[in-house]
Amino acid sequence: MFSERILGVDTSALRRVLALVRGGSVISFAGGVPSPELFPMEELGDVIMDVSKMREAFQYGPALGIPELREELAGYMKSWSVETSGGEIMITHGSQQGIDVVARALIDPGDVIIVEAPTYFVALNTFQIYGPEFVEVPLDSRGISTELLEGLLQELESQKKKVKMIYTVPNFHNPAGVTMSERRRKKLAKLAEEFDFIILEDNPYGELRYLGKRVRSIRSFAPDRTIYLGSFSKIFAPGFRIAWLNAPKWAIERLEVSKQTSDVCTNTFGQYVTLEFMRRGYLWKNVERLRRAYWPKLRAMLEALDEFMPEGVEWTEPEGGMFVWLKTGKDADALLPRAVERGVAYVPGSVFYALKPERDRMRLNFTFESEDRINDGIRILAELLS
Repeated sequence: MFSERILGVDTSALRRVLALVRGGSVISFAGGVPSPELFPMEELGDVIMDVSKMREAFQYGPALGIPELREELAGYMKSWSVETSGGEIMITHGSQQGIDVVARALIDPGDVIIVEAPTYFVALNTFQIYGPEFVEVPLDSRGISTELLEGLLQELESQKKKVKMIYTVPNFHNPAGVTMSERRRKKLAKLAEEFDFIILEDNPYGELRYLGKRVRSIRSFAPDRTIYLGSFSKIFAPGFRIAWLNAPKWAIERLEVSKQTSDVCTNTFGQYVTLEFMRRGYLWKNVERLRRAYWPKLRAMLEALDEFMPEGVEWTEPEGGMFVWLKTGKDADALLPRAVERGVAYVPGSVFYALKPERDRMRLNFTFESEDRINDGIRILAELLS
């Protein structure tokens, strides 16, 4: 009865993660979710009351999104060194829809797409629906290895295989937490031109920087080759599902068709609320609040890892974002039921690979729990890994 493309997609990992996030008494390092006590309820209440008086906020809107928000976002993109216009921006229902809109517009069955190893597993699920051939390229502490990527591209070219797209999460990577260096971003832009492929740059965590300096967007180095995905879910209110993509003008028309045939238009009320939240300066106030709240949580996790973890366990030390990535030396899939029994949840690393799962990895989120519960949870995991 069901299509092969749907039957072929395994979303059990997503269902399991969502169940672990809602685990109640369980200390959850599993989700990639903001801390709900940090939602800007007072400012949000003021904005919602005012927007509720606007009849246009309850009407259908343009497929690309309301023009005022698109222009506001064009101005925002300058902070990532991207010169663009509202005409190159589309408002989407979360960055996940942005991934789907791009995949629907670009990927035919059998097309080669390159993904990082590891990478965001829900993006893998989305791409899988369209039947591509996955090729993996590894990460290190500076993000995607462009040196290995170049060799891989040359090998694929020698096999007469054309790469359609590469998907990357360059800032505070999900799940690895690492950030791609500027040198590698420039190199990736050069490779996209040389080998004629599209870069899908997914940046939902970029504003959550606690240490170091902002690194320019990949799109600033390859504006005609890069589609940028941004999101308000991690810095505002995920329930509104407001995000955007910023694409070259040549791509927007076909991306608009992909969007229109999916849902006609994005939540108009949420767009107007987001616009007003930005115009009144509340968004940047909220970002600063989140940075102040999340940095001590990251520090607490890194300190607990250093104090409790047995010898041989390794982890990344991100400058921002929401995740720490562990190499444990143990089967993290097999360990998960025991961890949940002890009251701690995480995401096993195997779900983040398109081709060759690494079963001794685990992703830990630090934004959701309190510092005390982070400390307790890491201690329990360390006991299980000892």
